[in-house]
Amino acid sequence: MQRLILSTLLMFALASPVMAADPRVIEVSLDSYSITPDHIVVKVNEPVTLKVTNKATLIPHDLIIKAPEAGIDVEVDLRAGKSGEATFTPTRTGTYEMLCDKKLLFFKSHEDKGMHGMLVVE
Repeated sequence: MQRLILSTLLMFALASPVMAADPRVIEVSLDSYSITPDHIVVKVNEPVTLKVTNKATLIPHDLIIKAPEAGIDVEVDLRAGKSGEATFTPTRTGTYEMLCDKKLLFFKSHEDKGMHGMLVVE
């Protein structure tokens, strides 16, 4: 009887789909030419959700992290006062640039004004 129960439990354990881990949620603020936090550390193969808020009152911003070779392809474009999010699972360790690539006419880009940071995957 005990064998039957154990084999049945094992059968259900093997047959049930593996549940994906809930993503780690990280709050990111975009403001007057800054990204906060400007240094984010995550783990390889750990799902991550970046909840991004543009705190500016007039200026649009975006958060860009491009590293498709590492499973990272983030682009959150936000009007002033708006929020959005991006979820990804980094597949390779390394250091990747975060930035806002907005630019108005002949002025310096937001990145040139200091709106950049690093995403570190350990």
